[in-house]
Amino acid sequence: MTFQTLFAASANHIYIGNTLWYLIVFVILLLLVKHYAWGPVSDMMEKRRQKVINDLDVAADNRKKAEVLANEREAALKNSRQEATQIISEAKVSAQKTSSQIVADANKNATSIHEKAKADAAQAKADALDEARSQVADLSVAIAEKVIAKNLSATDQKDLVDQFIKGLNK
Repeated sequence: MTFQTLFAASANHIYIGNTLWYLIVFVILLLLVKHYAWGPVSDMMEKRRQKVINDLDVAADNRKKAEVLANEREAALKNSRQEATQIISEAKVSAQKTSSQIVADANKNATSIHEKAKADAAQAKADALDEARSQVADLSVAIAEKVIAKNLSATDQKDLVDQFIKGLNK
């Protein structure tokens, strides 16, 4: 076999020369693809993989945060309901205390008015009795003057009236 026949091809046969040539071209092509295309494509695929992983992690974190916020909102809602119930209860208690205080003040005022009325009535009675004593004394003196036909001194008149009134109280 000659050099030409080694690299020449026939219609039905592939010679070793062609095979070696195809193999060399294939290896060169692989090296070129690896150097110029494989690295950037691999880097791009790795970046894409990292991005997907990061997106999944961020989504999981956001879901957890959303669950925490939902739980916090639910707890806050429950607390606000409890606070509202407590405020209503305190308002009822305060209203009852205020009502009781108003009733107690009204009763106290009514009692003081009643006591004042009693005191006023007692004073009016005492004034009326004093006025009656005075009138009785004057009448008694007038009657006694006419009966005895003499004038009594003021102290004598007073003594007679006091004795007369003491007699009325018995």
